[in-house]
Amino acid sequence: MEPIRQPLPEKRKAELLHRLRRAEGQVRGLQKLLEEGADCAKIAQQLLATRHALDSTYVRLNLTVAEQEIAREQPAAEAAVVGEVLDRLQARLGRAR
Repeated sequence: MEPIRQPLPEKRKAELLHRLRRAEGQVRGLQKLLEEGADCAKIAQQLLATRHALDSTYVRLNLTVAEQEIAREQPAAEAAVVGEVLDRLQARLGRAR
C-alpha cells in the first residue's frame, strides 16, 4: 500500500522547526569556534551536540510519519494513545545514545 502524503500537524511542525533552529545555532557556534582557533576537544564536543540535535529531529520526524500511518488505520480514540506511545518511544531512543 502506497503511503498517503500528509502535511505535518502544526504542533509537530513547530516542534521540528524549533529543533532545527537550535541545531542551526549550534552550527554557527561551531563556525565561530573554528574561526577563533578553539581546541579540537571543544570543537568535537560541539559537533556531538549538533549531531544529537539533528538525530533527535530525524527520530521525531520518523515517529510523526509512523503516527500518521497508524492513525490512518485506527479509530481516532486509539490514535491519541498511539501518539503517546510514540512520544515515550522517542524519549527512550533519546536516552539510548
